[in-house]
Amino acid sequence: MDDRREDASIRTDRPNTVATVLTVRDVLALDEITVGRPEVLVGDDALEAPVRWAHVSDSPGVARLLEGGELLLSTGSGWPAEPDALRAFVEALADAGVAGIVLELGTHYRWVPAVVTDAARSRGLALVALHSEVRYVALTEAVHRRIIAEQMAALRARDEVRERFTALALRGSPADFVVQQLAQTLDAPVVLESLAHEVVAAEVPPALEEELFTDWELHSRAAHRRARDAPASTEADDWLIVPVEARGIRWGSIIALPGDRPPVRHDR
Repeated sequence: MDDRREDASIRTDRPNTVATVLTVRDVLALDEITVGRPEVLVGDDALEAPVRWAHVSDSPGVARLLEGGELLLSTGSGWPAEPDALRAFVEALADAGVAGIVLELGTHYRWVPAVVTDAARSRGLALVALHSEVRYVALTEAVHRRIIAEQMAALRARDEVRERFTALALRGSPADFVVQQLAQTLDAPVVLESLAHEVVAAEVPPALEEELFTDWELHSRAAHRRARDAPASTEADDWLIVPVEARGIRWGSIIALPGDRPPVRHDR
């Protein structure tokens, strides 16, 4: 029997469970924030920063409490008064890895201080001013609801990749065919690697080969560390990593890389 003949159990229709990334730009499109008449003061690429969580605080020392990826929502009431201290405050937020700053005007500031805008722009940090009052509780709930939904979608995608890999493997399909089918299913580059981070088979566009496979082991180890730190992460540059087992023993991983690119077969 031809291993490449398709049946219903391994159909390569693209699943609709692959998670997308929630960015600052996405948050700005939510009804809960548009009522505040948001004005983007620092945008462009900064708006593509992934949002891991929304955090409400006016504390001048909030940076030390953050872990990175938070969208800071504030009225600025506790922010430093001196320009140098205010610049240092924004620098500390950038160093902490925040996704962006949303400042509601009216409670403390009538306008965003120029030093805040300058510091955010110099660090490529998204900065948004709200000209009307926003219910931060409703906004954080909306953001967190979206994030959790995306995390659940990512987990479902992992389960689907594992199930399809298992179905193909049980049929005796060779590794290169399994990887090819998964790449078509996800419409994304896919790599099968060993526990030593050696590439067993891959399905990637030729244009990505040199960039992807140069120092593959280093890139792969870094991605695995990110997955351990945030297993449900959906950051744009993160990889969907699914463990591969045989008779209960893990021997490698299937990795789906981000991007909707038509896969081109490349075995290694």
